[in-house]
Amino acid sequence: MKSYTEKSLIDIDRILASKPEEVELHGDRLSVTEVLAVARQNTPVSFTSDKSVMIRIQSCYEHMMDDVRNGVPIYGCNTGYGGQASHVLVDGTPDERVALARAISEGIAHVDVSSGPLFGKDIIRGAMVIRINMLMRGVSAIRLSDLDIYREMLNKQITPLVNQYGGIGASGDLAHNCRVLDAARQLPGTKVWDAQGNVMEAMAALPAAGIPQLMLEPKAGLGFVNGDNFSTSLALLLAVDTLHAILLTSIVNAMVIEVLRGTDRSFHPMLGSLRPHAGQQEAASLFRYLLQGSRLAYQEMAGHKKRDKGVSVQDAYSLRCLSQFQGVNIEKIKVYLDQITVNANSVSDNPLWVPDDMATEGEKPWQWVSGGNFIAMHMVEVLDGLRKSITQAVKLNDRHLARMVAKHANNGLPANLSDKSAVTQCAFKGVQIQSGMLEVYSMALSMPISTLFGVHEEGNQDVTAHSLTSGIMGIENLRLLRYSIAQNLLAVSQAVDLRGGPRLLSPHTKPMYELVRSKVPYITKEQPLHNEIEVLYDTIVSGEAVKVARSQVFSDYI
Repeated sequence: MKSYTEKSLIDIDRILASKPEEVELHGDRLSVTEVLAVARQNTPVSFTSDKSVMIRIQSCYEHMMDDVRNGVPIYGCNTGYGGQASHVLVDGTPDERVALARAISEGIAHVDVSSGPLFGKDIIRGAMVIRINMLMRGVSAIRLSDLDIYREMLNKQITPLVNQYGGIGASGDLAHNCRVLDAARQLPGTKVWDAQGNVMEAMAALPAAGIPQLMLEPKAGLGFVNGDNFSTSLALLLAVDTLHAILLTSIVNAMVIEVLRGTDRSFHPMLGSLRPHAGQQEAASLFRYLLQGSRLAYQEMAGHKKRDKGVSVQDAYSLRCLSQFQGVNIEKIKVYLDQITVNANSVSDNPLWVPDDMATEGEKPWQWVSGGNFIAMHMVEVLDGLRKSITQAVKLNDRHLARMVAKHANNGLPANLSDKSAVTQCAFKGVQIQSGMLEVYSMALSMPISTLFGVHEEGNQDVTAHSLTSGIMGIENLRLLRYSIAQNLLAVSQAVDLRGGPRLLSPHTKPMYELVRSKVPYITKEQPLHNEIEVLYDTIVSGEAVKVARSQVFSDYI
């Protein structure tokens, strides 16, 4: 798969919008688009027909079973977990050893402790398809028939209810993966959503859908839970939603330049040539495109035009520095998508068995190896970075709203974007106050998590990632950004009307104004604006605003 850094954000969005008819799992080529399709569009999942993949899966399982029968001490197969790894249980006949190893495998249920608010179905479904893909590399000693139960759950839209709290991003997302496993095992008290969205006991819903009960073999319990696939799914979905939020924010940013009578000259190609960061150049190209044809923004690519007396000859930082400010986040989100893709196609598990083609010189193949591929450090860094980018967008929106409402900063717009009939001239003052709340809350939610780990689990987990903690904070921070965008869409559309209406807008920003006006009217007097904000927020969450951006705003962007 080609790197996302080779594509523009607009091209990436077009790729993400594609809808595969089926997602075939091989273990090493699952794309962000495919995870998105399974997670949010219920796209069917199938297994590869490549016999070499199936042979390796079966061979690894058989070698693990031979080790168990022969009494070879293997972490998580015939030992206790974590800090109890020295508790080795290899006594008895070969059959007794296998039976004991099965009981150990079933004992993994102790980590099913997740509680609190529920994750969305999309995060859970994304985590499930990524987990299957991670286990298909044939080094985890998991049977294909067990993976098929997860596949059937996805295809029949049986989704376990998984709570948010309980993971520390080391030994993978244990609690959350175990909830999915316990649903597949049809354990009492484990609940799922069925295809109609009803909450049911797993032990009733799965048989009704014709899905057999997963019976754990040795190692399978640990193999299904010991991975960072929930962190990967959350990072993937948050990255996609953040990308869309950045595109929407860019449209609003351009509209702000228009209503504040800014200039397109701040995005002159020379600036990017002299400071050739790819993101800065892409952002400048994006703003040149969005402002092209505007009769509000100064069209000065060929040279400065005369300003009225008292009007500044250069824009404020929050307008003039947009390509430099946004360019960094454009670059970062592409890198994040690449890192997520690597992680979704990696083996996140422990222990693993070394196949013939991966053995070191002199090493006998199919011996087990203990390592740390489950620790979610790459994903916590992605999630920390996404939260930072989100907060920067919230802060930028706050600065733009502050300039639009302030008479000394808005180049002739009325105070607080008030119509003449607003007696207090404070129409959008409350909106701007709330924008300040969103900014401060978002700042608190941008604090890095990867440096805050502690020592857990009998001292065994003394280096951890806490990726899901970062992700949970990211879900909330994204919510704030979406409200911030909704507020600014409402405000900038008000400013467009105060400037003379949409006929003066760029043809590329006009569709977003028209979307706003199809939902909420021009504000003529002081009134509560919470309903208008919620309506516009819903267009963002539902994807309607993104569809307008894709099909109308950026339809001819190259």
